[in-house]
Amino acid sequence: MINKKTQAPLPPFSTQEDADPQDTNLLEQAQQHHQNGELQIAESLYRSFLETVPSHPGTLHNLGVIGLQTGHVGAALKLFQCAVTADPEFADAYCNLGIALKAQGQLAEAEAAYRRAIEIHPDMAEAHSNLGVTLKDQSRLDAAAVAFEKAVAINPEYTDALSNLGIALKELGRIEEAIGMFRRAAALHPDQPELIANLGAALLEVDDANEAERILMRALTVCPDSAEINYNCAKAMFSKGDFPGAEHHFQRAIAIDPKFSDAHHNLGHVLLIQGRLTEGWREYGWRWLAKRFNRAPRAFPYPLWDGSQLNGKTILVWSEQGVGDKLLFSGLIPELAQHAERCVIETEPRLATLFRRSFPGVDVVVRKDPPDGLISSSHFDFACPMGDLPRWLRPQLENFKPLGPYLQADPELSAVCRSGYKSLGDGPIIGISWASRPPKGIPLQDWGDIFAIPGAVFVNLQYGEHAEEIAIAEADFGVTIHTDCAIDSLSDIDGFAAQVAAMDAVVTIQNATLYVASGLGIPTFAFVSPVPDWRWFGQDHSPWHETVHLNRYCESGGWNPALKKVAQILNNSRTKPGIEATE
Repeated sequence: MINKKTQAPLPPFSTQEDADPQDTNLLEQAQQHHQNGELQIAESLYRSFLETVPSHPGTLHNLGVIGLQTGHVGAALKLFQCAVTADPEFADAYCNLGIALKAQGQLAEAEAAYRRAIEIHPDMAEAHSNLGVTLKDQSRLDAAAVAFEKAVAINPEYTDALSNLGIALKELGRIEEAIGMFRRAAALHPDQPELIANLGAALLEVDDANEAERILMRALTVCPDSAEINYNCAKAMFSKGDFPGAEHHFQRAIAIDPKFSDAHHNLGHVLLIQGRLTEGWREYGWRWLAKRFNRAPRAFPYPLWDGSQLNGKTILVWSEQGVGDKLLFSGLIPELAQHAERCVIETEPRLATLFRRSFPGVDVVVRKDPPDGLISSSHFDFACPMGDLPRWLRPQLENFKPLGPYLQADPELSAVCRSGYKSLGDGPIIGISWASRPPKGIPLQDWGDIFAIPGAVFVNLQYGEHAEEIAIAEADFGVTIHTDCAIDSLSDIDGFAAQVAAMDAVVTIQNATLYVASGLGIPTFAFVSPVPDWRWFGQDHSPWHETVHLNRYCESGGWNPALKKVAQILNNSRTKPGIEATE
């Protein structure tokens, strides 16, 4: 998003009633030069007037405006303070005082100045808008949106406020309202590419890549050297599966702004999707600086591992990102541990038990601040975030080989689960997981072909509350979907792994269930989004797992062809000794 910040308003010329006519003429000349952009001449004339009338609020204020315009924020702040001292009802001076305070990082004081300006002049749209910007900078999005709404109510054609309101609404998740604000702003000023670009970026949030690309390309013709617009063009093309086009515009954004971390990070995904792993992993390393990554690397006092030999060396690996990626990347830990003298893994509490059982010979500690005593009392030759392991252990697509089953579930709990599920029927035990935001989620109402598998025992592996949807599906398809209330898949990953290990097969969207099942070596049928996920490197099968069957969305038939195909494989497997996900 390209933020539109409100500029300091230049108030109407203000005279002093008892001023000498000659002095009044001096002020008029100063004001004229100021409005013409001749700031040095204007400043000299303002200062000459102040020698005669030293506390004239309008002149103090206008000098402060020149200070803002020329980057002398500290001097401007003092001048605005003098102006409001001379005239406590000077709303414009309070508004510009707020701008100076905000520029100095004094957000609370800036907020107070804007609120004072509004108290004096409730219909001052600039003060409301600037207040909104300051509140947004304090992450008070709800209050910021209210302030922007007031500015727009006062002046419906205030494009800065409309744009900033759209940005606030977007960040609050009110995306349709945000799009409405961006459309209004762009309609008022169709020649301003940043307004068009914000509309295009918002349309990407509702998966309208076609209109987004059209709008963004139009903005790019006006402003071809905008890194932000090139970046959003690339995202639109990425959403449509145009990876060469996305790569071009991400590269263009980086050429314009070499430190554009989000462009680097997304470029990494594009390169990985195309199987260009060496380049892709390098760009993927920018994730720590990307805005949406919203995480910081662990600040351990050890050099980062660069893929060099680990013989006789010790290494500390910390897990990162969501549970799914932690489970996926953990498959490389056994290989890492074979080469290192000692390997210590720091991870979140709900994964620690599963990792300890799965990786014997590796020390697994729970993430703490400050770090666990085992870490703080040890010395390591290297440290490495888990997401960087494939960069060094899988630098080329040809380096990939299936990891095999690398997660080990609790055998006793898994046996208990399987015994309980076997008592429900004689057919295969099939775990299902289906719910997420589009385009990943597949409503249960579409699963009719799966539910038609004769004799199958269906077990709910989906986290969250879905009782109503399950009840409707059960009634419509005449099946029972069993929910094991003893298992909490969100807080107890080890218990969830034991439940998944009890399955004969798992049918799931791309979520943590997929990575648990694949890590356990369970035959897994995964429904993956229309645009290929970077984790599969453009392949039609999982490079990581032999037991995962990838099933893609079809533009002409939606999810139905994939669901029918999986149902056929599972139905055919009922007459065989075991289910094979690679059929």
